[in-house]
Amino acid sequence: MSKAGISCLFICFFKGLFCYNHGNIFDMKKTMKLKFIIAAISALFSTALFAQWQPVGNAEYTWGPFHVYTVGLYSETGSYEKNERPLMFSIKYEKPVEGKNFAIALTKEMESQNLSKDDTTAWLKKMQEIFPDFSPNDILNFVALADKGYFVLNDTVLDHEFDQKFTQAFIDVWLSDKSSFIKLQPQLLGKEKPAHDSKEFQHQPASEPFDEENTMPELPPNYDFKQDVKG
Repeated sequence: MSKAGISCLFICFFKGLFCYNHGNIFDMKKTMKLKFIIAAISALFSTALFAQWQPVGNAEYTWGPFHVYTVGLYSETGSYEKNERPLMFSIKYEKPVEGKNFAIALTKEMESQNLSKDDTTAWLKKMQEIFPDFSPNDILNFVALADKGYFVLNDTVLDHEFDQKFTQAFIDVWLSDKSSFIKLQPQLLGKEKPAHDSKEFQHQPASEPFDEENTMPELPPNYDFKQDVKG
């Protein structure tokens, strides 16, 4: 089994635990035990998500004087070759960003690739459905497999799988020769020193809540669980 497949097993395991508990099968004491188990496995999942990937590089995206987010690229080898899969992009937010606006920004970048309007409209709708508002220190991962891709926000898999066409379009947003982010590519592709240590891309709790009044107006360049539980 590939390393990417291992991540998928973790994802299925979490979904199964949630559905089983959601059916009210457990009594309160067992539910508390389950919460403790999930917390422990969640930490393991976060580690496993990054243990399989090797950092290629990362770069800061700024809007004016503001550092909005840092984007990192990961592969299984620590290098990047065209059409390589699997890949993972990690976006660590430094400022509050509205999920719907971020979806619009991505879609505008995809539209510049001369893709079908029907496709980009459908992708925008789906991203706006699944993206929450992002707070500082949130990390949005996109895992690109050979035939599909999916988003993971911190330790939560967002509930939609995107097809191969979307996956390629997302990669091209960052790595295409025509990308608006082309100035980020030398660091992102590991040709220049990365902006940050790759360890910073492991999820930490947000230091401040989402504040709608302080969200960035434009994003794209072209516009103690200490209680003992006894059985």
